[in-house]
Amino acid sequence: MWGGRFDKAPADRARAFTRSFPIDRRMYREDIVASRAHAAMLGRSGLLPKDSVRAIIGGLDGLLDELVAAGGPPLTDDEDIHSFVERELTERIGEDGRRLHFARSRNDQVATDFRLYCKGFSLRLADALLDLMEVLVTRAAEEAETVAPGFTHLQVAQPITLGHYFLALTEMHERDLSEVIRAFSSADVCPLGSGALSGVPYDIDREGVAEELGFSQISRNSLDAVADRDFVTVILNACAGLAGHLSRWSEDLVVWASPGYQLIRFDEAYSTGSSMLPQKQNPDIAELTRARAASVLGVAVGWQATLKGVPLAYGLDLQEDKRAVFGVEDDLLVGLSAITGAIATATVDRARMADLARQGYPEAIEIADYLSELGLPFRDAHAAAGRLVRLAESKNVSLAGLDDSDFSDVDSRLPGEIRNRLDLRGIVDRRSSYGGTAPALVVDEATRARERISWNRDRLRELVGGGLPQPLRGNIGE
Repeated sequence: MWGGRFDKAPADRARAFTRSFPIDRRMYREDIVASRAHAAMLGRSGLLPKDSVRAIIGGLDGLLDELVAAGGPPLTDDEDIHSFVERELTERIGEDGRRLHFARSRNDQVATDFRLYCKGFSLRLADALLDLMEVLVTRAAEEAETVAPGFTHLQVAQPITLGHYFLALTEMHERDLSEVIRAFSSADVCPLGSGALSGVPYDIDREGVAEELGFSQISRNSLDAVADRDFVTVILNACAGLAGHLSRWSEDLVVWASPGYQLIRFDEAYSTGSSMLPQKQNPDIAELTRARAASVLGVAVGWQATLKGVPLAYGLDLQEDKRAVFGVEDDLLVGLSAITGAIATATVDRARMADLARQGYPEAIEIADYLSELGLPFRDAHAAAGRLVRLAESKNVSLAGLDDSDFSDVDSRLPGEIRNRLDLRGIVDRRSSYGGTAPALVVDEATRARERISWNRDRLRELVGGGLPQPLRGNIGE
C-alpha cells in the first residue's frame, strides 16, 4: 500500500501490533457500501471512466454478496478491512480496482465507515432497549396491584406497588433511549471527501455521496472531519449510562432473589446451579449484568483518556475506537437480550412482598400525615409518630396492634380513624398524586408508556429507513 516509500517490509512483531484486520473486519459492509458510493461519485464527477466505475461497482457488489453469504471475511494477513476490500476487488476486476482510492484517504475512509457503523450500532441498541422496555411495561401492568416494599438505604421505607417499581425502570431506560438516539445524530455526519486532512483538489460531489449513504449532512472542516471521534465518545457515554442503570436494578434483583428476601425467583432457563451444591439456583444473569456494567464504564473512561492526547489531525491511537465500541456492543446487546428474558420470566412471591412491606413500621408516615391534616405542624406530627414507633417496638407489635390508649397518650384525636389508614393497600391507593404508586395510576401510566414505546418504534423504523443504506439495515426496527 505504501511500498514505494519503504524498502523494508514491516517487522513481524510491529505488524502484529499495528494491524487491525482481526478487529475491524466486522465493518466489511460499511467499507464496501462507502466505497461503492465513492466510486459512483468519481464517475459522476468525470474523475474515473464510466467503464472503470461499472467494473468497480460490479466487483464490490459481488464481493459483498459473497461475504454476507459466508458470514463475513475470513481471517487473512491483510492489514485492515480497507486493504482487504481493495485487494479482493483488484483480484476480481484487475487494474480498475487500484483506481478506487483516487480522491480518498484512509483517514476520511475509516471515519466514514465507522460513522456508518456507529449509526447502525445505536439503532440496534435502541431496538434491544425498546424490547426491554416493552417487557418492563408488561410486568408493570401485571403487578399494578402488588404491594411491595419501597426501600431507602436498603431499609423498608414505604409500601409501593411492584408495578410502580417496573415503571421506574422504564423511565430510566427512556432517558437511555434518548441518549442512544442522540448518539445516532452525533455520528450522522459524512466526512468522505475530506482527504487526509486538507480536502482534495477536485470538484467532487460530497453532498451526493452523503445522500447515498444516508447521512443528513456533510462535515464542514476537513481537518476536524478526520480527527473527530466525539461521536464515539457520545455512543460510549450513552452505553455507560445504560449499563449503569441495568446494574442498579440488577443489584435489586440479586438482593431480592437471596434467601433473606425471597421476593422473586428467576426461571431455571435464566439461572445456573452449582458444581458442588445441589440445591443452588443462582441469579447469574443479573450478576453478570452488574459486572459488565463496570467493564462498559471502564471502556468509556478509557476512550476519553485515549482521545485527549491525540494531536490534530490523525494518529493511530484513533484506531482503538473500534476495539472499544465493538467490545461494548457485544457486551450490551447480548446482555440486554439475556436480562430481558430473565425479567420477563421471573416469578414474584406476592405474599412475601406484602409481608416485607409491613416490616419496619412503614405506616408511620400515615400517622404524621393524619395529624398534620388535623392542624398539627408536620414536625410535631413527625415526632408524635416517632414516639408511637418506639412504643410499638417496645411492645413488639405493629402500629395497628397498639391500644387506643397508646394512641390517646400521644394525641387524643388519633383513636378510631387512624386504624383505617394503616392498611397497606389503602396506603398505596392514597398515593394518587400524578406519578404516584396508586394502582390506578400505574395502569394508566403503563398504557401511556406503551404508546411512547410504539411511537419510538415508528421513529426507529424511520431512522433505519432514512439513515442507513439498504445493506446495513439488517433486522433493525422490524
